[in-house]
Amino acid sequence: MGASAPISLPNFANINFNTIITSIIAAAEVPIGALNQQVQGEQAAISALGTVQGDLSSLQSALDPFQNYNSSPPMTASAQSEAPFSASVTGSATPGSYSVTVNQLAAAQALASQGYSSASDTVGTGTITLTVGGVQNQITINSSNDTLSGVASAINSANVGVTAQVINTGLPSDPYRLELISNQTGTANAFQVSTSLTGGTAPNFATSSVGPVDYSGITGTANSSTNGPLVSGTYSATDTQGFTFTVTQGGTVGSSAITIAWQNGTGGSGTITVPSNYSAGSLISVADGLQLSFNATGGTLNTNDTFSVAAFNPVVQSAQNAQVVVGNQVISSGTNTISDAIPGVTLSLTGTGGPYSLQVAEDTSTEANQIQTFVKAYNQLLSDINTNTVAVPGQNTPPLNANGPLESLLFGLNSALGTINLSQLGITIDGNAVTNNNGQLEFSQSAFDAAVQSNPTGVQNAMNQLYGVLNGLVSDALTPNTGVIASETNSYQNQVQSQEQQISSMQQQVQQEQTNLENQYSLLQAQIEQYSSIMSMLEAESGISNPISSSSSGSSSSSSSSSSLSSLLG
Repeated sequence: MGASAPISLPNFANINFNTIITSIIAAAEVPIGALNQQVQGEQAAISALGTVQGDLSSLQSALDPFQNYNSSPPMTASAQSEAPFSASVTGSATPGSYSVTVNQLAAAQALASQGYSSASDTVGTGTITLTVGGVQNQITINSSNDTLSGVASAINSANVGVTAQVINTGLPSDPYRLELISNQTGTANAFQVSTSLTGGTAPNFATSSVGPVDYSGITGTANSSTNGPLVSGTYSATDTQGFTFTVTQGGTVGSSAITIAWQNGTGGSGTITVPSNYSAGSLISVADGLQLSFNATGGTLNTNDTFSVAAFNPVVQSAQNAQVVVGNQVISSGTNTISDAIPGVTLSLTGTGGPYSLQVAEDTSTEANQIQTFVKAYNQLLSDINTNTVAVPGQNTPPLNANGPLESLLFGLNSALGTINLSQLGITIDGNAVTNNNGQLEFSQSAFDAAVQSNPTGVQNAMNQLYGVLNGLVSDALTPNTGVIASETNSYQNQVQSQEQQISSMQQQVQQEQTNLENQYSLLQAQIEQYSSIMSMLEAESGISNPISSSSSGSSSSSSSSSSLSSLLG
């Protein structure tokens, strides 16, 4: 609250007008100070009610999990060690043991083109059509994006559910491929691709391809496509991989028997022989549908010469659904997250194999944590109500001292707890007043575990009762406008508002009184000055001394004058 305006009247005739007025105003402000103290006390009470309100809200939240314990207690699902899946309860699960086998994981379709020498190779212009979910999506390829990397960007920009990228396989000769992969797993998300491009080498996603041959390791004269080794055929293996050939017995093609060893990227190996009577164009089988030939004879291959070739399969990965067997029921899913194999349980597949066991049971660990949360919330409420309502000798009076409604609320909560067999929840009540914990709850994990083992139905009933007997009391206390918190808060707020109005009115009165006093003292001062002037004139004419002048040098006269002035001012 604002203080009175400062006083600045000059002293006159040894009379301190400021001191006189300040004393009068200070006396008038005493009731204002008392009201201010009352306002501070009521604001402290409002703050304390806010703390209790927060405690009640926390207790209400702690009670919520116990609302339907008889019908839907918390459950947990745990898979056998090393099972190729994890499990979580995401609904209303039924306790039991389940046998789960994962036959296959869901996979997204992935196709890749034949090889290119670089990501900037020209593929031509025209259209690429991606059919996803039966919908054809045509992507235009023009001079601005007619490279391998340009096509990948165009497909990604089209946002049709397929992602494109250029990959470097590290294989011989043409290691760069355009790879397409569905954004989602499952057979329903498979796609088809066709191209209508001219003016370049269009990507081929339909058939396997072989070559070209890398001749950089040949020191003989048979080191080009004109007279060197060629590798062709219809590649039949599923892996895209490189084949490396090493000459173990050199010679002249068509004149000498040449022995060549081969090895592929997946560990396959073998040996082929080019006979001394080899005829140009004759095919020699290697493996996986590959065949070796020479366009001309007469070239030489030296021992330890090497050459290599890449074999490309367009199918990187086929689209497939996950397949899980639960008991004797087969479940197919487009994703590796399956929520309909076991009621209320979601399986997250990470591999294949089985059978593995899955246990679904009541989650006593979660229940214990929920009980502990309740105990903590209840104790906090009990502590804050007692701290703010119960006076302690030798200490300041609490802001809600002897607040009947709050004490009644606490009594009701304590009485309601008395109707529950708390031992079934591992809860005891501390009655030790010496440690100031009277009425505090204590939770014992071991006692709770023992109760769960001996009487699980009793535990569930106690949890359900906990919500039933306490939630109504807590909800009523928190009801807006009519609950105990709202009612008490409104009462204190109304008192604060009324007192602040009184303070404002009294301050205006004090300010007006100060102004009136200053005006009266100013007028009196002027009268004294006039009287002094007249007495000075009389003194000069008759020789009589001026009482005002003489009094200015004596403290007794000053005191007398102040007393007289105060008397005159009432």
